[in-house]
Order: sequence, then structure tokens, then C-alpha cells
Amino acid sequence: MQKAIIADTSCLILLTNIQELDLLQKLFGNIITTNEVAEEYGLPLPS
Repeated sequence: MQKAIIADTSCLILLTNIQELDLLQKLFGNIITTNEVAEEYGLPLPS
């Protein structure tokens, strides 16, 4: 069974501030976000 997560922009900003954005991928593998969240985040997201 695959894990799925839903995260808003504040989660991405917090992880960026503590330099742990890659933690999501380490824990959950492939991360998918909406265009709206990506635009609000405003920084390039890892591929």
C-alpha cells in the first residue's frame, strides 16, 4: 500500500526554513502537489 500525504504551503515553508524539505521525499517517496500550492510557495520544488 502506497502512502499519500497532503501538505499546504506552510508545511513546505517550514521544512525549507529548517533545511529539511527533502524529508518529505525520504518519508513518502513521490510527492505530488497542486499548482496553487507550488505557486504560493514561490520557490522551485525538488523534482
